[in-house]
Amino acid sequence: MQYVKANSAAEALDALLKAEGKAIICAGGSDVMVDYNAGKIAPEMLVDVSRAADMQGIKIANGKIEIGAAVTLTEIATHPEIKKLYPSLCKGCGTVGSLQIRNSATLVGNVVSAQPAGDGAVAVSALEPVFTVLSKDGVREVAMADMYAGFGKSKIDNSAEVVTKVTIPVPAADEAAAFQRLELRKSLSLPMLNAAAMVKVQNGKIVWARITMAPVGVGPVRAQEAEAFLAGKEMTDDVLAEAGELALKNANPRSNPLRGSKEFRIATLPVMVRRALEDCRAQLQ
Repeated sequence: MQYVKANSAAEALDALLKAEGKAIICAGGSDVMVDYNAGKIAPEMLVDVSRAADMQGIKIANGKIEIGAAVTLTEIATHPEIKKLYPSLCKGCGTVGSLQIRNSATLVGNVVSAQPAGDGAVAVSALEPVFTVLSKDGVREVAMADMYAGFGKSKIDNSAEVVTKVTIPVPAADEAAAFQRLELRKSLSLPMLNAAAMVKVQNGKIVWARITMAPVGVGPVRAQEAEAFLAGKEMTDDVLAEAGELALKNANPRSNPLRGSKEFRIATLPVMVRRALEDCRAQLQ
């Protein structure tokens, strides 16, 4: 197999296009190399973007946070400014795999791999992220809802497209976000359930809420019934508990022999959502 180390996103795209569908992008490789060794994929070329200069770094300016597609989960989890602005994102990125995995794996990779319960993906999904994608047709921006094609299937064609960065808005003083995770053990364990929430509260009432949860469908699933219910209400214990129950309206969990039955997940998901909302409330007090 041929290996190409790209110094820029444009260089990576050029290599992909010349390979005519026989190459794929590789950043941290924590998913790509596992699939390759398992025989699930058989590219003739790997295009490594881990050192692409224009896909590095975290920038905070003009009300936006820009995270390069080659930025690792560890870089995000330990970034002092993101810890202040979005502790939920640091928490989500900091729970993926092991430290060794987080030192190479990327947030963008966690999304593009399209696994139904990627912790980084679920944590960022509540923050209204926008992904910048480079292809032969130019540059386009893609919302989180348009990143998933199915279970383990991304709408991003990693043999012909390069995600260059993800952008999220800086939270206002009256906004807060939270991430919750349930697992069998504290490291090297896939989540049994995870949930994220973000709310905006003015004059003691919720202006809007975004709630995402997994694995209860394709990628992070929005709890739209709960979000609609919360608008205009105070963040009382009863309201947050009701929102947790309403989250089930948009959830379709499946049984997994290692990570919990469907019945267990249905019973537990409302608690996860409620706790995420309670965390948001605590941050705003």
